[in-house]
Amino acid sequence: MKRKNLKFISFLTIALFLITFGNSFSQWTIAGAVSGAGTFPSISVVDQNNAWVAGGTNTPAIFRTTNGGTNWITVGTTGVLLDQFCVWAVDANTAYVGNGGAAGGLGGNAKFFKTTDAGTTWTKVDSTGGTAGFFNGIVFSKTMPSFGIAQSDPPAGLGNPYYFSVTTNGGTSWARLTPAPPGVTGQASAQNSVVCVDNLFFGVGLGNNAPARVYLTSNGGTSWFIGTLTGVAGGFVSGLAFKENKLIGIAAASASLPSIARTTNGGVTWATVNVGTGVSGYCTMKWIEGTNTCYLSAGAGAAGVVKKSTDAGLTWTTMTTSGLTGITHMEFKRVGTAVYGYAATGNGAILKVTDIVTEVSTVNNFVPDNFNLEQNYPNPFNPTTTINFSIPTSSKVSLKVYDALGKEVSTLVDEFKNAGNYSADFTATSSLTSGIYFYTITAGNFVDTKKLMLVK
Repeated sequence: MKRKNLKFISFLTIALFLITFGNSFSQWTIAGAVSGAGTFPSISVVDQNNAWVAGGTNTPAIFRTTNGGTNWITVGTTGVLLDQFCVWAVDANTAYVGNGGAAGGLGGNAKFFKTTDAGTTWTKVDSTGGTAGFFNGIVFSKTMPSFGIAQSDPPAGLGNPYYFSVTTNGGTSWARLTPAPPGVTGQASAQNSVVCVDNLFFGVGLGNNAPARVYLTSNGGTSWFIGTLTGVAGGFVSGLAFKENKLIGIAAASASLPSIARTTNGGVTWATVNVGTGVSGYCTMKWIEGTNTCYLSAGAGAAGVVKKSTDAGLTWTTMTTSGLTGITHMEFKRVGTAVYGYAATGNGAILKVTDIVTEVSTVNNFVPDNFNLEQNYPNPFNPTTTINFSIPTSSKVSLKVYDALGKEVSTLVDEFKNAGNYSADFTATSSLTSGIYFYTITAGNFVDTKKLMLVK
């Protein structure tokens, strides 16, 4: 869907804010600024130190930070065409971006690209091959990071089949969904409203004509259904997020605030929730996996333009944002109970927050059939990687990391756990050097070991 234009404060004002609010006690603080990212940049977060921004005005503009926003590095764009409207970063060196098919996001033979060397080189992953494509999002599952999707507007125009490409091996290869998801009369889809819970549940917000609707699959693309956001005005669904149980979700249209929609049955039906006064305009949403915590951002607000819910979207409180408004996109990374968030604004200013979640649950709520230890992702990594594991019966679980000599370097899990699917993050300390490490799980009589590689 073509981007929406918003009014933003001038870049001169950013400089004043950097000086005035740099030492304030705002919950969101300014983490520098980028120049030339256009009026609707997107952002992706790897960890507390690494994040990527993509945008541009008719030509690509891509940036990354490796030190928590202290500095933003201009990333090379050789091989990347047009301005970019979505980004997903895997690590400090690997990222994906997608364009809008024509300069200014007017639609066309849209393409998405990948780099594995921090932008020194880019390769085209795929193109829609149509005349109306627009990449709205490239999103990997937080609970199943080997699975990801890239989604575009209907390549042949409104009402025609949608473009979805999926990867099941962490981005090594991609394949289009076949058959393509059926078109919806008069509808395109909405930028950065793409959601991917796992390989079965994913979809996108629709964007063109009211009523506001979402387009979802719960069986990996075999069939699709439309959920109408009851009580939400507008037709451009700019915000969409789901809890990992696939039942509870939140959504909003670009001008529906303070009203949002909430579902408890996987998006089939929706009820209206009022998030409270003080926010208006374009809205984006994110859910922190394994928790009841979710966030929304607004285009404008008096006290701040981010709201937070800790009860799965029922009630909301306002977070201050150092006086900045005009957030166009935000993303988060959870490491244990710490949540690292970054947000991009249409004037180039970047915000960040470090938050704490008190409840962290299992990855999902179905009971697995077998014990399983998955390969960590990303791999190689620096400094954080995620390890998923499954236990079919309640067991005492130990998950430890060892160096090449067999010396224990970290204990990730050492407790009794109920049957289920779990996720653990390993963050390498500064004392660990690049090289091969091993992680071992012991659960009941089940023991398994896999290798992981730290590259600094």
